[in-house]
Amino acid sequence: MGKIIHKRHIMLVAALVLILSCSNGDDIKPFHFVMGTDYYPASTMNRPQKGTNVQDPDFLTTLQRVTDKSDGYYGPGIENQYATVDPENSDGSLIVLRANNGGWFLYNPSTCQMIKEVITDWSQEPDPIWDQSDPKVFYYVWNTELRSYNVDTDAFAITHDFKQEFPGATFVDTHSYGTPSLDRRYWCLMVKDADWNVISVIVYDRTLDTIVGQKSSGFPDVVRGAGMDMSGNHCVINFENITYAQAYTRDFSTLTNLPDGSNGHNDLALTADGTDVLVYQNVRTDYIALADLNTGIETPLLHIPFEVNPDIGLHFSGNASKTPGWVLVSTYGAKNPPPGEQPSWMDCQLFMLELKTSPRVWRIAHTQSYTSRFYTGEKIFFAEAFATINDKGTKIYWGSNWRKYTQDYTDTYQITLPDDWTTAMPK
Repeated sequence: MGKIIHKRHIMLVAALVLILSCSNGDDIKPFHFVMGTDYYPASTMNRPQKGTNVQDPDFLTTLQRVTDKSDGYYGPGIENQYATVDPENSDGSLIVLRANNGGWFLYNPSTCQMIKEVITDWSQEPDPIWDQSDPKVFYYVWNTELRSYNVDTDAFAITHDFKQEFPGATFVDTHSYGTPSLDRRYWCLMVKDADWNVISVIVYDRTLDTIVGQKSSGFPDVVRGAGMDMSGNHCVINFENITYAQAYTRDFSTLTNLPDGSNGHNDLALTADGTDVLVYQNVRTDYIALADLNTGIETPLLHIPFEVNPDIGLHFSGNASKTPGWVLVSTYGAKNPPPGEQPSWMDCQLFMLELKTSPRVWRIAHTQSYTSRFYTGEKIFFAEAFATINDKGTKIYWGSNWRKYTQDYTDTYQITLPDDWTTAMPK
């Protein structure tokens, strides 16, 4: 068992004060980057009041609680949809959040105020995705239709109904994991029957309003999820049981099997030179790794310390296309590790990980969210944090139960990062 070293190596740069637009709290210290993989025990700070700035005492980032039950959302809690999906619109003025038992609500992240419920007529998980340029429009799925939705008017328009190509279809979706290309032109979708069995995986070209690629058979396992890379060149497919993912060119003419171990929690991202990659927990090697979608070549990034605490789960958010070369990692597990084990540095953390060999690790915050009090306790799915970063690389959102173990309770929190963090960070 490795010994945990309790020390703090804080690398200092010019003071950067993170100021959010909701009400300011007291005792906010100047921000400094905290780098590396030293162990910091999670603090027992009180749950913040909605809209009040509080500071992570170890990592010096400033966070806010965006939501509260008094807002009027229904169900036990509310948070962003998933780590792979950016909840923020194109100009950062709105976010869309999912109540933990269903329902979708629009918030202003600057004022931390709920605006209203949206897409009230939904027959499945609608998987809303904001338009790349219009801050008032997002897309969502409804049965076999891809729709657009105007948040000012609450009016929808049918972008395409895939029933015309697949008469036996009942649904299209990505299983809430996948997103379209950055320009929202190419969409990799699963077409499903009434029992949610996959009929086909398709790539839809929204500009030409046509299906430009499809595959209905020959998969190595049951398809679990699908999504488009940022460039729109690859459809990446995850499976139920096998240990590798697959990347197809958008016409499905070329297949790249991604490395053994890549079919766990993962997300698509861009390296600093603009290469499309999949970032994932390699379930074979116990490393966070990336794979080039063109070649399938893997680059190990960071060891996961399961030898210290085997109860570490990971989610990845590669949305930050305007700050390429980084991925946001969020981790989850029980507050107390399994009997005989110790806490690790990676427990219930938010950190940015550089997408290259010997990467920098920038520590962001303790999530203050635990899937259970003890390892053997009933697990709270929504307490996994599912932290996501916006496409600008300036804002992080996540769900936290803040050590309140009520089943399915979370609220949404946000952190605003310095605009110049990619250049100000210590080398």
